[in-house]
Amino acid sequence: MQLKQLANRLYLGIGGLCVFWAFGMLSVNELAKSSILMATCLPGITGLFVICRARPRWLSASTLLLLFLFFLDAAVKGFLRDHFGLRPNHSMVLDAIVNTNPAETNEFFLHNWRDVAEAAAMFLIVMASAAWGERRFSRRELGEEILPEKRGTKIAVAALLGAFIALHFNPTMAKENPLLFWPMRYMDYQSQVLAAAEMQRNITLNMARRTEWMVQYRGPEKNTVVWVIGESLNRNNMSLYGYARQTTPLLDALRPDLIVFNDVLSSAPATMSSLMKMLTPADLDNPDAWSHKPDVLMLAEEAGYKTFWISNQVPNDGWLGVVSGQADERVFINKGAGRGENNFDANLLPGFATALSDQAPKKLIVVHLLGAHPTYDMRYPEDFARFDGVEDAVAQGLSDQGRSPWIRQLRDQYDNAISYNDHVVGSLIQRTMNTMQEGSASLLFSSDHAQEVGHTRNHAGQSVADSSGYEIPMVVWTRSFPGKNPMTKTALEQRPYQTDHLEHTVMGLLGIQSRYYDVSNDILNDKFMPRPRRINGKPYPRVVEPLASTK
Repeated sequence: MQLKQLANRLYLGIGGLCVFWAFGMLSVNELAKSSILMATCLPGITGLFVICRARPRWLSASTLLLLFLFFLDAAVKGFLRDHFGLRPNHSMVLDAIVNTNPAETNEFFLHNWRDVAEAAAMFLIVMASAAWGERRFSRRELGEEILPEKRGTKIAVAALLGAFIALHFNPTMAKENPLLFWPMRYMDYQSQVLAAAEMQRNITLNMARRTEWMVQYRGPEKNTVVWVIGESLNRNNMSLYGYARQTTPLLDALRPDLIVFNDVLSSAPATMSSLMKMLTPADLDNPDAWSHKPDVLMLAEEAGYKTFWISNQVPNDGWLGVVSGQADERVFINKGAGRGENNFDANLLPGFATALSDQAPKKLIVVHLLGAHPTYDMRYPEDFARFDGVEDAVAQGLSDQGRSPWIRQLRDQYDNAISYNDHVVGSLIQRTMNTMQEGSASLLFSSDHAQEVGHTRNHAGQSVADSSGYEIPMVVWTRSFPGKNPMTKTALEQRPYQTDHLEHTVMGLLGIQSRYYDVSNDILNDKFMPRPRRINGKPYPRVVEPLASTK
């Protein structure tokens, strides 16, 4: 009798997990690990109430509490898997969670309320079904004869509890425990906070050892370099790269004056982990080098540059706040609590004009945009809503691919944001061309990462699994090519690149040589050497299989 009671509860738990797996919310690996934990935990803990002859409601309460924890964990993992394209213990998700705030969290739920509602509905349905099953089992057991405990039952319960505890000596299994998973993530958060503090100490230490950087300036007497960092921009949505919609008319018009690189990938599909590699000697092979080596701003200042940081992002935003805080001049127009603030990137133009007109002979101006960061329709004014409800080849293609109505709507909004970004970036380029008439001047524009917006699946947002999460634009305007034997423009634009080495290209434009500058990683130099590229730890190019979707 007792073992039958425990088996009935286990059927409910394993069955519920299988439902989450069937709808693509758990991987086979996650299903297996969660099932093993549940097979030892559920009958082991509830078995204590059975052999102690506790009141039936204690057996029901303990069962439902354990099922609640496992099912809630599965629903959250399913949502994160669908949204990010990976399981939620990946560093990209941690970056997103750590570097957020209430306003951005509100925007996140505003943008993804359908996905949240689907995950919540799945959880409620499975939990309600389990509660109904538990109620039926409890009623049936009330009418059955209560037999004395069998010694075998006690041994089985003790063995299961022992196995459950033993599983936690395996770190992989311990991380699957729903009670431990999120506390361990909080510990990761604390470690990142400590890492940021350590980085600040390392910056101070590095500044005291500047002679070890071996910085030498080899550029012209007057030099201005503008680095425009975009946000969440997929080059496949830009007419500059052949997109069917005319989303970049200004850049298209400037095309003869630009070097448009056709095959550039971000190093990560998330802002912080990508910028850590773009701004510092860190790369995919040495991802932690940002914590103990100088960033581009530090090297530029050592070479005699006046540095500017002009941003529509959040001031004092974790690690990035530490880096931007080193600039000589800082302008942050986003006065709200996060990226959710409805402040348009064009509002950066007056501050940018002031920086351009500064009389310093050598200037590095970093402009950090909000670009097309979700929620897309908050990134542009109404007069840029050019593609809302447009029936064209793009809309027909999405329909033919079976994309849902809201994904098609989000694609329209995303293309609107790309169009407004074209207005902002084009204006930055034009102002640089028109203002900097004396001396050397260059502008580099790239994005931190891209977005999956119905390109390969029914999803809109970041994605670690899809190449669309990495394929970014990169454009350079400069009065002359660096290097003694410059290549033709067409050949230069075909060079493959990944932005974990972008700081080398920036240093090349700055005319800085140091122990951290490698000419073979400078895409504009004639000594450039292509490197193997990776996305999600796998070689690129490759065929990326879209994730299963529940939509």
